[in-house]
This record gives sequence, C-alpha cells and structure tokens, in this order.
Amino acid sequence: MAFLKTVGICQVFERRDILNNIDLEIDKGEVLTLIGPTGARKTTLIRILALLDKPYSGRYYFDGTDLTGSQNLQFESRRRTAYVQQRPIVFTMNVFDNVACGLKWRHIQSSVIKRRVDEVLELVGMADYWNRTAKTLSGGEVQRVAIARAIVTQPEVLFLDEPTANMDPVSTAKIEEVLELLISEGKTTIVMTTHNMTQGQRLASRLGVIISGKLIQTGGIDDIFIYPQNKEVA
Repeated sequence: MAFLKTVGICQVFERRDILNNIDLEIDKGEVLTLIGPTGARKTTLIRILALLDKPYSGRYYFDGTDLTGSQNLQFESRRRTAYVQQRPIVFTMNVFDNVACGLKWRHIQSSVIKRRVDEVLELVGMADYWNRTAKTLSGGEVQRVAIARAIVTQPEVLFLDEPTANMDPVSTAKIEEVLELLISEGKTTIVMTTHNMTQGQRLASRLGVIISGKLIQTGGIDDIFIYPQNKEVA
C-alpha cells in the first residue's frame, strides 16, 4: 500500500470548491513534485498532506492508517513529518537554538542535540552562523535555517512549499545539494511544490500537475513533458 494516500480529497473556502476530488498515492522514499500555475492550489494540497489543514471531505491514509476524523492519530503522524513553508518564520533566538527547538520539544539528550544540530548546520552551509540572531539573517539564510530545523528531527516525510522561491543562486544551489543528499539516501519521502520546472525535473521521481484545484496528471518526467495528457498540461 502507498505510504501516503488521499481518496476524494476536497477543500472549500467561502463556499467555493478550491480542491476537487484529489486521488493521490505516494510511495515511501519517493520524491513527488507538485507543479502548476500560480493559484492552482498546490499549497492548499500540501498543507492538507502535512496535516496542517483539514480537508472539507475525503479520506487521508498515512502509512496504511486512515487518519480521517481522529485528532490523536493525526497528531501522532504529524510528529513523523516536517514542513517548510515558502516564507518560513524564525524565532527570536540564535540560529543554533532555532534549529534545536524540535529536538528539545522531543526531550532529546543535550549531547545528541548538539551533535545533530552541528551536523545539519554544516550540511546547509550555516555552521559559521550558529550564534547569529536568526532575525538578522537574509531571506536565503532564513530558508536554509528552516530546512535545517526540519531535517534535524529526521522526519519520515518532508514537505516543502516552494523551498527556493525568491532565493539567490548560491542559496538555491545549497538547498538543492541538501535535497539531493536526502534523496540519495532514500530514507525520506519528499513532497514539494515548485514553479521551477528545471528544479522539478531534476529532483523529482514523479510529478503531479495541479490546475484550478484539480490533479490533472501524475507521472514521470517523460509522461508530463513529452506525453502531456491534454492541452492544459502541455
């Protein structure tokens, strides 16, 4: 069975349907990239998958468990995931403590926290900034801290909403390098949205095209870019 699965997911906002009957399956260790024009509702869908928002209707299965209607099961599953939003928020503390907060909330031993935070800060190229107040960082640096904060908890599923939007080329390259490393290890299921078609093709094992709240087509890179299902996808 798929690791993540939605059946007939719909979302409504101000009495308007903004997601329509989303049926989606994502395998463990897969990298799925959601692409589509601005306003296609990619963020709406990824927030539902990340258990941050509740759908209006439909069912959602996480690792074979139906989470529909159970707050306890949703909470337990959410602890197995991490989510990085397009414009992440950092806390009024230094970079090290920002990255460490998820581990502290999980009551991880201090020595383990230091080792893991040091490792991920090195990974995202922010090791020299560990004592900087996070609020003083540039947008690209904040995004790298947010990525570090997400992966330091070693989530089973990593959700990324436009992870390199409005970032400088150096920061973009560093984030893609980190994602490529996670992908090569094959332990983390990654679901991301992007407007960057080149990035989507390079990182994804499968693509999903969303247009006007509908999942029009899913498939490999050739399926989407060489054999689009219809004119909308093309």
